[in-house]
Amino acid sequence: MAQPGEEGLFLDLRASGAAEGIATRFPPPAFFTAFIDGEAARDKAGLMDQIGPALKFPAYFGKNWDALLDCLRSLHDNLPAGGYVLAVRNSEAFLSASPKDLEDFADVAGEARTFLKETYKAVFVVALL
Repeated sequence: MAQPGEEGLFLDLRASGAAEGIATRFPPPAFFTAFIDGEAARDKAGLMDQIGPALKFPAYFGKNWDALLDCLRSLHDNLPAGGYVLAVRNSEAFLSASPKDLEDFADVAGEARTFLKETYKAVFVVALL
């Protein structure tokens, strides 16, 4: 059986109604879970506005793909944990205004996920709620 976070970058929990059980599946303090609203993150600008505060990025976060990658790679330095969950409520709207933004986000998040796993043995998952 896979350990929490080993499923893949995107974990679709919409059908299972598992939003309430996310703390059970990814228990704190082993996992740090941040929640964002997909309705407010329909595009890159909305995502950047939401993700910075949710994952406690530094105030100088540049709100671009390179800055996002840097901050995601630094999660373990700023928020030591065994894993990280970006839980997206209203995920059907998440980056729905731009398929290119969704593709770019998946590339950046996937690269950060690999780095965190290889460097810190920490997982990173985007849970769709």
